Amino acid sequence: MNSLYNHALKQVNALQRDLEKFQSGEDTSVALQGQIAATLNAFKRSIDDYDAMAKKEMIDVKREKAFARVTKFREDYEAINRNFAQLKSREEQASHQTSRFMRERDFAQRTGAQLDDMLNQGRAALDDLFHQRTSLKSTQRKILDAANTLGLSRNVIQLIERRSTEDKWIFYAGVIITLLAMWAIIHYLT
Repeated sequence: MNSLYNHALKQVNALQRDLEKFQSGEDTSVALQGQIAATLNAFKRSIDDYDAMAKKEMIDVKREKAFARVTKFREDYEAINRNFAQLKSREEQASHQTSRFMRERDFAQRTGAQLDDMLNQGRAALDDLFHQRTSLKSTQRKILDAANTLGLSRNVIQLIERRSTEDKWIFYAGVIITLLAMWAIIHYLT
């Protein structure tokens, strides 16, 4: 009976030591949690065995002492089991919160990368437009130079440019008049 008592005491000490590791965050691995759960089950069996041995004890004083020890062991078991459940629950909550923060961080990083890509695409489009503008100005200069060498005067070129501007305004006016006419036809015929 003394060996069973000593074995139960060792289990209590081992459980308290493992719970301290788990509580301090020194080791929160699944292996330690499994070890604590296994030791708790073994401790419960030891209590039941010690209780069975206490019931078989013939001497009243030893039996009372053994029952007191069983009661103390059961209280220790309940306290350790409750503490372990609380710690495990807190660890799971912390794990869920950490995974949520990780998802948020990943989302923010992906969003940042996408924004960087969009900015780079915008910058590239702006650079392309600048190069196209430069190319068009260069082409316009070459055309004007060619026109000058062909004998067209500056006044004729300006007249052509003015005429193209007038044509553009005439086109816009025609579009507006056509749209108004279509609207009037649809509005008054329906």
